[in-house]
Amino acid sequence: MQIDLTGHLKARQQLALLKLPPAKQRRIGGTLARKVRTYSRKRLREQKDLNGKSWEKRKKRRQGKGKKMLRGMSKRMRTRSTGLGGEVFFADKNTAQIAYQHQHGIAEEWDGQKAEKVYGQPDYKAPATRRQARALKKEGYKVRLPGGRKKKPTLRWITENLTLGQAGLILQVLRDEPKENSWVIELPERSFLGTTDREVSELADMIFKETSGRINSI
Repeated sequence: MQIDLTGHLKARQQLALLKLPPAKQRRIGGTLARKVRTYSRKRLREQKDLNGKSWEKRKKRRQGKGKKMLRGMSKRMRTRSTGLGGEVFFADKNTAQIAYQHQHGIAEEWDGQKAEKVYGQPDYKAPATRRQARALKKEGYKVRLPGGRKKKPTLRWITENLTLGQAGLILQVLRDEPKENSWVIELPERSFLGTTDREVSELADMIFKETSGRINSI
């Protein structure tokens, strides 16, 4: 994310700052980038976008309710000066890609190989999860009792009698879902990196005032 002061200063202010030595200009750019990083980190903490609106929640709740999204991004943000401007970026390419996808709401294609690389090989012989059990009950899963009668099992029965692999296969059959080699995960926009025009204007004003004492004429 690049931020430039020049479009947010009056012509006389720009000329005054351009008179400064390159080292001082770089210092201004560095200050600007760090301020923008502070804004971005605040949005991550508050889980809000550039317009102050709360991010769209995950469609499927993972274990541990209340966990914030994009945790760990704050610590990986880096800054650098570009003269009278600055940049906020991620040195790690994988983190940068994830941030970009969430920032702009870009869908991502997954396949079994990629999922295994990210999350590891599932233990299909492990007990079915409560999430699977709830999904099976929602789909109307029933077990056959002695005598041929069918009955909806409890969550406990499912987790104690079915494996992860069995529950997954039954769900696939009940939902009449074809086995897919790849799938697409849709991501809503969750912007956090950067600033609004108002924030940049305020930063430009503040930085210019801090610097103006060292400038002979404006």
